[in-house]
Amino acid sequence: MLFIVLHPFGKMMIHLIPFALQDVSKGLVADKIFSSMTESDKQADFVLCVGDDRSDEDMFEIVSSAISRNILSSNASVFACTVGQKPSKAKYYLDDTSEVINMLESLAEESDSSPCIEESGDSS
Repeated sequence: MLFIVLHPFGKMMIHLIPFALQDVSKGLVADKIFSSMTESDKQADFVLCVGDDRSDEDMFEIVSSAISRNILSSNASVFACTVGQKPSKAKYYLDDTSEVINMLESLAEESDSSPCIEESGDSS
């Protein structure tokens, strides 16, 4: 199944909907997202891609090359993770879905414990 990402809005939230097309790959979608953000003078500062099959490899390749292609900030934290020990273009491996859940829970805990950075505004 392929997830098509709708144009970011509001606080750069991205909504996903399941959708299947023959001529669209996850890599093509990732490239389009990064390129359209760059065209809008915005770049992601954190990217996490997790996948477990061959259809994810194009996405891993695009994500891995995005900084060198200037469609992601050089300061971006980029994590491409494949699930299961197998040859992959992903930089990181997670053994199974339990490790995916543990990683996501750890990210959520870290996010909850990080100090909030509030935008400074004129309060007068």
